[in-house]
Amino acid sequence: MLQRLPFWPRGVGNQCLLMLVVGALLGSLLPSSAGWLDPVGVIFLQVSQIVVMPYLICQLIVGLGKLSQASLRQLLSNGTVVLIGIWVLGGLFVLLLPLSLPQLVYSGFFYSQIFRTPADPDLLRTYIPDNIFTALAADNFPASVLFSAVLGVLLQSMDNRGDLLPALEVIRGVFERLNKLVVKIIPYGILALSAKAFASLSLEQLIRIQGFFQLSLLALVGLSLLLAGLLVALTPLDLGAIWRISRGPLALTASSANLLIALPMLVENLREELGRCPAAQARPERAAEAARELAPLVSIGFSLPSLGQVVSLLFLPFAGWYMDKPLGTAGTLRMLATGIPASVAGIKSVVRQELQKAGLPLDLRQLIDLNGVWLYRVEKVLALEGLVVLGVLVYMQAIGALRLRPLRLLLSLVSALGLTGALALGSRAALAQALGGTYSNDRKLLALSPLVAGPAPASLAGPRAEAVTLQAIVRRGVLRVGLREDGLPWAYRNSAGRLVGYDVDLMQTLARSLGVRLEVLRAPLSQLESLLDQQRIDMAVGGIQVSPQRALRHRISRGYQRVHMGLVVPDAKVGFIQDLQGRRLGRPLEIAVSDQQAITPELRDQIARSLAGPQGQLTVNLIPIASKDAFFSPQGQRSFDALFTSAEGGSAWAVIHPRTTLLASFQDAIANDVVILVAGDDPTLVAYIDTWLAREQSRGLMDRLFRHWILVQDDVRADALEPGPAAPPAENGQG
Repeated sequence: MLQRLPFWPRGVGNQCLLMLVVGALLGSLLPSSAGWLDPVGVIFLQVSQIVVMPYLICQLIVGLGKLSQASLRQLLSNGTVVLIGIWVLGGLFVLLLPLSLPQLVYSGFFYSQIFRTPADPDLLRTYIPDNIFTALAADNFPASVLFSAVLGVLLQSMDNRGDLLPALEVIRGVFERLNKLVVKIIPYGILALSAKAFASLSLEQLIRIQGFFQLSLLALVGLSLLLAGLLVALTPLDLGAIWRISRGPLALTASSANLLIALPMLVENLREELGRCPAAQARPERAAEAARELAPLVSIGFSLPSLGQVVSLLFLPFAGWYMDKPLGTAGTLRMLATGIPASVAGIKSVVRQELQKAGLPLDLRQLIDLNGVWLYRVEKVLALEGLVVLGVLVYMQAIGALRLRPLRLLLSLVSALGLTGALALGSRAALAQALGGTYSNDRKLLALSPLVAGPAPASLAGPRAEAVTLQAIVRRGVLRVGLREDGLPWAYRNSAGRLVGYDVDLMQTLARSLGVRLEVLRAPLSQLESLLDQQRIDMAVGGIQVSPQRALRHRISRGYQRVHMGLVVPDAKVGFIQDLQGRRLGRPLEIAVSDQQAITPELRDQIARSLAGPQGQLTVNLIPIASKDAFFSPQGQRSFDALFTSAEGGSAWAVIHPRTTLLASFQDAIANDVVILVAGDDPTLVAYIDTWLAREQSRGLMDRLFRHWILVQDDVRADALEPGPAAPPAENGQG
């Protein structure tokens, strides 16, 4: 229907570009349109996926099977040279572009995926799966290409291949016709996909790590200009021909972040445009054979590390900059040597191993998820451009049309590198100005307000020793609570000077349930436990964890929040801590612990095994400190290698002190419960607290407190914890 409209452009490439722009406008201006267009995008992606794999498999088998041995050797040798050149070019950009980044200071809040460990890349199983049919079902393109390429090479060397090739040619023709049907719906698929992408694009996410966005954008602009210039300088093609080859696949890839479904269109565009070259028309037989080589060549190039995957390794130097721990030239070269071969498994798979090798926090992987909307599109677009270069150069070499034009080459290099360099310098200055004083997570944490409405808790001055029972608290009308002095984010003073935190809100809610006022006193943990012994306070909180020793000394509530232990480490020692696996340190590892009752021989051994591995020989010294503040002092940063604390609380300390980093070194293997310490010996009081905690947990109170104080999410409404009528305590304690 659209084809009849006067503004509808001719050619699928132009139609794709038009629908990309229309979809971007719809998604940006009318985000709701993405919802009703979503089924169109789903149908298009599913249909494309169904068609593309068998189409390319037939192209591989038939294309390689028809080649002579001499042509096959030439194809592989020329393709290998071009691929290596593309990898080197991408690696140079990974090496040089991070120089455009200014200095940055940053620490992030706790996030729920910190303990997730993706599997290491297994290239052997990627290329050689247990079952080729399983690989086909899972869209394992590298394995499918390798299998099909081997079949094509074996067929090429058989004397009676002529018996099979006609039948395979018919099958290939069927899939070519099917692919042409799919091509007709590509513009509509692009419309739906681009609308959805722009509707979900978050400017806040881009600003948050705009340094990586800058690197990706510089790589995209610089490499696009450089590759186009190289093709113009080395082949008879002009920029118009390169654009006609690229525009349709480019629009499809950019809108869908899926290069696989654009490969058939790319192959057809290459055949059509390269066939018009005068050199191809002068040697029709060789040109026809070179055209048949394009589909196998593009498929093999797609299954190997692409230009986009190589450039995506920019994430590793960016991560070093992000943590104020640059990789340097030598470190980046080592990373490229191991990262490029593994990059075919995808950036998520390779980043973990490279972060660990570089001594960078593994939790930086979350930044990939935050920016997947545009990051994967940049990767796929650059991969597409690399395949265009691969196809054009190998084709031109096959027909003898490669010619070095020194003046064109020099102009292309100077213009591309000059423009990229100018943009890099400008963006560095702009980014330095934009980031100056922009670290705000510490201010955001200190600006948090209570979730529980009402006045701030009163200060408890000079508490007297008196009996602690449920009835005594109700009769007194005051709940006396001790708050751990280094209890961030469970209890701390915000920028307005008010006592706030997870446990402060919890105690406010408990006091209202009891129908009494809340009075609080801040003190070190050891002093709070002494006050509990003297019954000068009724309870103590502040991220206090359960321990057998405490169970002997005090009454303890049920656990109300699960926490997982981790290490807060000075930025300069992150790599040192993460590189202890299987090595001999030569000295004890000095770890500060602010909770003396957590120090046990079993914990010491468990930390040593987790950090050094079963074969490592590591001595760990757990050194008690009076307060976590002692670790963050200049003397503490010099004296200690790490602070052992909960990951949920340690992330807040790292935010306040951004030159330190939280490491989830133990994953979720070392965990504990946060509890309320209760003075006296009244079982009724403990029963009431436990019953109340169970009820509030089922109502979602702890989830809301966790999101607000630990995750520091903005979606928790302050009126969510508006108190209802106070529930008077039952005489038997069964509240």
